[in-house]
Amino acid sequence: MSSQTPQSGGKVAVTCPLCGFKQLESPYAKSTFCRKCGGHYEPGKSRPILSKEEPSFLARLGEIFSRQKTRDITCFDCAAVQTVSNSSSSSICPHCSAYIDLSDFKIKTAFSRMIQTQGTVTIGAKADVTSSKIACREAFIEGKLRGNLLCTGTAHVKWKGKIPGAIEARQLLVVKRSEVEFVRPVKVKSAEISGKVSANLHVDGTVKITKRGWLEGTVYARGIVVEKGGVFLGELIIGEPSFVQPELATAAEPYSPKTPVKTSKQPKVEPKTGQADLGLDL
Repeated sequence: MSSQTPQSGGKVAVTCPLCGFKQLESPYAKSTFCRKCGGHYEPGKSRPILSKEEPSFLARLGEIFSRQKTRDITCFDCAAVQTVSNSSSSSICPHCSAYIDLSDFKIKTAFSRMIQTQGTVTIGAKADVTSSKIACREAFIEGKLRGNLLCTGTAHVKWKGKIPGAIEARQLLVVKRSEVEFVRPVKVKSAEISGKVSANLHVDGTVKITKRGWLEGTVYARGIVVEKGGVFLGELIIGEPSFVQPELATAAEPYSPKTPVKTSKQPKVEPKTGQADLGLDL
């Protein structure tokens, strides 16, 4: 409701339909904001356009950004974890103020420069990487890796041949139809083998060999699971791993080394298939 009686200065008194507050406005005003409660309404209308309970434009904009896909990233310097939008290209660590690059890299040819990013690094099929260090959040290896790779997320391997480089990752995922020989020990938190792999694996958690996977070599792990059709051939030591990953420990939860506890050493494990969980009573 409003009063259209002209007041001083040619203005009219209008009443806020939300709180009843009266204020002077131009008789030509299409809408106004209440100076008491902030409600948005049209003079002479009993229904507000935007009430004080409704979100403002900035609030709605914030909701839009909050619905965008996000990801967690880890600072390489202090291991602090923060959530950023997938559209971000960089960030600042809220704990130590270090700059964090979020760029993605696709390597297609010979490459020797160092990379440190919390983005994705893709090593193409024709790439030959000799970098002294590549640190990233997620890696896709489809070409030659001769340098060192530190991955705070998952390292995906789709390659046929030898990988001379050192790999440390939170998770190792070897996809099917891969035939990989890791020359140097691989240090990961968990591993899933769906291709054919020859390696010296040091795993903080569990090694999983899928129904099409083949793993040959020496494995240190806390458990191993072989699906029906999967094959493991080599030496298996169940218990605490024989190594400490200082860089990965800072990239995730702190790792507290204990006195290694090993089961009786198995000199050889013949190829087996179809065991639900070999980590129970070895």
